[in-house]
Amino acid sequence: MYRRGTVVVASDPFGNAPRRPYLIVSDGSHPFAGAQYIGAGISTKEYDASVPLAGAFVEGGLDRESFVEGGLDRESFVEGGLDRESFVAPWAVVSLREATVDRAVARVEDDVTETTVRRLVQFVGYSGG
Repeated sequence: MYRRGTVVVASDPFGNAPRRPYLIVSDGSHPFAGAQYIGAGISTKEYDASVPLAGAFVEGGLDRESFVEGGLDRESFVEGGLDRESFVAPWAVVSLREATVDRAVARVEDDVTETTVRRLVQFVGYSGG
């Protein structure tokens, strides 16, 4: 099972690339924890509501080596840092099945995950009340 705050590489159902990185924002309370995850897309494009990842990695990172095939099992983390500045897109939410996740590549600071979730719920009209 991938922990909340883990960056994974998984298939991209909407983009032109076969895989992309996602930040796992769900936790063990998800009704299908371990089989499904809620993920927020990660992009090199910055928008007003984006959450920057520069300096936010506590393990691993996003570099080109993170996306090559082979050699890493699902609990492995790669070494290195950002190849390009990247941002979490809290509006780009997907339901990831365990089978579509290629591997974990990093883990971010808790504050990044919390900020992402706070921004995400604003897009669905939740005001915290």
